[in-house]
Amino acid sequence: MGGFINNAINNEIASDILNYIFLKVQHCFELMIQDCLKLCVKIDNNENRIRDYLFSKYLNNDEIMRKIDFDNFRFFAEVPENYSNNIPLGRTDLQVISIDDFRHRNRYFIIECKRLDGGATLNRKYIDDGIRRFVGEDPKYSSYYKTNGMIGFLVKTIDIDKNVEKINNLLKKDYTDITTKEYLCKETHSGIYISTHGLKNTDIKLKHVFLDCALIVR
Repeated sequence: MGGFINNAINNEIASDILNYIFLKVQHCFELMIQDCLKLCVKIDNNENRIRDYLFSKYLNNDEIMRKIDFDNFRFFAEVPENYSNNIPLGRTDLQVISIDDFRHRNRYFIIECKRLDGGATLNRKYIDDGIRRFVGEDPKYSSYYKTNGMIGFLVKTIDIDKNVEKINNLLKKDYTDITTKEYLCKETHSGIYISTHGLKNTDIKLKHVFLDCALIVR
């Protein structure tokens, strides 16, 4: 991901690359669902447990990465992020680095994972402990490419579009302190949603994917 003088071009390329990453993550998730159902595996209804299973067996598996032609990126889990006085302000669920940019320590995407079940409690956590970490005056997470991502693990099978509408309504009514310039809307036919939020001196785009794991959680 070599840089260009025009930041708009950089941002557009970054957006396309994150879409590509999410398509591959979705592929890995589909493999995970198939394998868990085949082997009668159940995962604890906990976002870290679901993320760790996806990470350890698929996203951090060289054989799987080669199989799906996705070995040009590296995933890292629970990475300390954005230090203040030598203390990290947060820990990212997933950090994604292109091997082309591996020598640049600040060039990476962040993907935050949260559970969703269609209810208000988890929808609020999706905003408070997810979206909010990327935005505001002092975000917990950095955003080199001005584009990062979120995964909603659906622990109940729900209507995704209706739940996206609920999240948007919360953002409009109860989270006016979060500057939202474009509310979540479907970007592509592949099920990727996008929202735009204000930072101190710029905007950040968040890509959202919602993955149904209701059949494999206990």
